Amino acid sequence: MIYKQRSMPKILIGLSALMPRLQPSHAEMLRVREDFRIRKAGYGGEQHFDKHLLEFKPHYPHAILHDVCLKQNGVYFQMDSVLITPAFILIIEVKNIAGKIIVKSNPTQFIQESPTGERKVLSNPIAELNRKQLFLNEWLKQRKIDIPISGLVTFAFTNELIFENVPETKITFTNETPTYLYSLSVDKEIISKDTIQKLAFELRNNHQEYDPFPLTKLMNISPIDILPGVICPACNTRGMKWKPRKWACPTCNHTGPEYHIAALADWRCLMGNRITNREFRSFMLLNDRQVTTRFLARSGLSHEGKGKGSFYIMNENTNKHESALHEL
Repeated sequence: MIYKQRSMPKILIGLSALMPRLQPSHAEMLRVREDFRIRKAGYGGEQHFDKHLLEFKPHYPHAILHDVCLKQNGVYFQMDSVLITPAFILIIEVKNIAGKIIVKSNPTQFIQESPTGERKVLSNPIAELNRKQLFLNEWLKQRKIDIPISGLVTFAFTNELIFENVPETKITFTNETPTYLYSLSVDKEIISKDTIQKLAFELRNNHQEYDPFPLTKLMNISPIDILPGVICPACNTRGMKWKPRKWACPTCNHTGPEYHIAALADWRCLMGNRITNREFRSFMLLNDRQVTTRFLARSGLSHEGKGKGSFYIMNENTNKHESALHEL
């Protein structure tokens, strides 16, 4: 049973909000685009893995959780997927890497080779798994749970894999993962069905999603470089105009009443969760203070302070749904 689904990482949502609000010539644009490309590919690989894992339906009690981030001894550690069985826990590391992968030993290295022969040393997913196993073991011990923990590296798509020596940690392709999981022996009960369920809820309740916002601060981008304006969802033109009861795009004439909500979500991602009437007016390219006040009153924001010192607070729901992401 799946106790926690995977959701789009906040950093990916934030990068999507950032790209159309930087000048194409901005000094950080290439870095932002490349970061977005890599993270989008990684998330796509994890989604591909999740679909294949739906084939895994064993007869024994189990729990599956996707994208779990815990804190242990002041250190955060993130697990792509976790399988809990009566006999063991398996941490799964999902990789979406193109090209030929060469796995060397002593020390273990993962090397990516492009079609042109160019080589690049990658972060070692086995070392990452070992670190996560150590932290999860300590986290479980604090809850008086003692159970073997192992790891699995799975590549989202079929690469050419070359091993100098086969590592102890199992490496599979995503489409092979359900078959491999079925092959694992679950012949003893270290934890009961009830304990599996309680542990799954405990993991889910202790999950702490990484919050990169405001992205301008994280990526050392000046707030004054962020371009204002409501973005048209039909043609991606920035700078929709407010007409009576609706926003109108000057480029394609598309209209709609609530497109400022997406712009508010952009603000939260890029600038933070506080906004004043003046900031809202400037960011939405509005001239009328009273119209701005009505917008803010209807946007579900919390109003704090009085007079010139007043501001509005956005909650976690002031965000973009995955389908509303700006595409490159």
